[in-house]
Amino acid sequence: MKKILILNGSFCEQPIIEKAKEMGLYVVTTGNAPELIGHKYADEYIPCDYSDKEAVLQLVRDNGIEGIVSCANDFGVITAAYVAEQMGWKGHDTYENAMLIHHKASFKEYCEKHNIPSPKTISFFDKEKAYDYVEGCEYPIIVKANDLTGGKGIHKAFNANEAEKAIDIAFEKSRDKHIVIEPYIEGKQQSIDTYIIDGKVVSVNSCDCYSYVNPYLIQAETLPAEGIENYQDQLVSIIENMAADLNLEDGIFCLQYIVKDNQPYIIEGMRRIFGNQFTCLLEKITGFPWNEAYIRTALDMGYDGMKIGEPSDKGYGHYGIMAEQNGTLLDYSVNEELSTHVYKEIEMLKVGDEIEDYLNQRVKYLFYEFDVVREMRELIRNKDSLAKMIVKTGENSNRN
Repeated sequence: MKKILILNGSFCEQPIIEKAKEMGLYVVTTGNAPELIGHKYADEYIPCDYSDKEAVLQLVRDNGIEGIVSCANDFGVITAAYVAEQMGWKGHDTYENAMLIHHKASFKEYCEKHNIPSPKTISFFDKEKAYDYVEGCEYPIIVKANDLTGGKGIHKAFNANEAEKAIDIAFEKSRDKHIVIEPYIEGKQQSIDTYIIDGKVVSVNSCDCYSYVNPYLIQAETLPAEGIENYQDQLVSIIENMAADLNLEDGIFCLQYIVKDNQPYIIEGMRRIFGNQFTCLLEKITGFPWNEAYIRTALDMGYDGMKIGEPSDKGYGHYGIMAEQNGTLLDYSVNEELSTHVYKEIEMLKVGDEIEDYLNQRVKYLFYEFDVVREMRELIRNKDSLAKMIVKTGENSNRN
């Protein structure tokens, strides 16, 4: 059995851990949190900070690891690319390209240089220079940590005072102490999710993104994206051109963007599996085996024998139930209009548990399927029609 390393072991990585085992691979997982559910499905867990590329490289060398698969985190992609490059393994982008795509400043610089529609971004290593810039810039703006995902280190600002606070937070959160500032574009957030083989897109889908509680954290998604037929060809062309220009390896290539006046403005790029077991949704709607292909690519196994199913014309999506405040979770319920379409649930918190970080914690993930896409979109747009919960804060119990 080929011995491989999958970075991290959260519920996000659980599907690729299980798939790798199904493919006859000996799976080792790593990370700083041994309690994560994905580790239970692996053959072996070895503790290590997966964002520490040198430590992971040593783990690989010390334990006879024969291949590496990234997790649903940008640091994992960068680590996997570095380790693969050092070990002489195929299946991963160069370390330089991994850094370019997964660091906001370099990615936006690339977009500007190649006339890819994207918000004009300015980066700063110096906090005082960032302060000076926001004294005279046009508002609103958005301030981001250069190297983080999942909405961490991101804040919108409408004036210089708010901007300085956002700058402080972004610098504090950023590991490389590097931030970016760009104009805030008001519009619909979507993503296009592709799998490329030999530089060409072989599977594609898209989704609408909804952020109800935390404006910088996606809480729900619906597939396919509304209006995608107007700009899918443009986005696929951007992806294929980047793949050719950078000589990218096979694999996932996702672009997140904001649609304004029927024009998509690219805000992020990523070459990894997504959080929230999103690839499982992609498999249902496209028929393409995203998880298996992701493993095959990373391990340079080729695609012989990989079965591709038929695409579906149904609507799919997921929704993470979140509270609107910290406290004790007393009760929650899913509205019947949504629950009748739910085919899978993942419980993250139980009644009686403490919600300590309501802006990031999910109580439960719901995965749903609709025969009529329009009905799905209309329901998910309205957060009040999805779920209700009771949270106790101090002496009070609050419903939301």
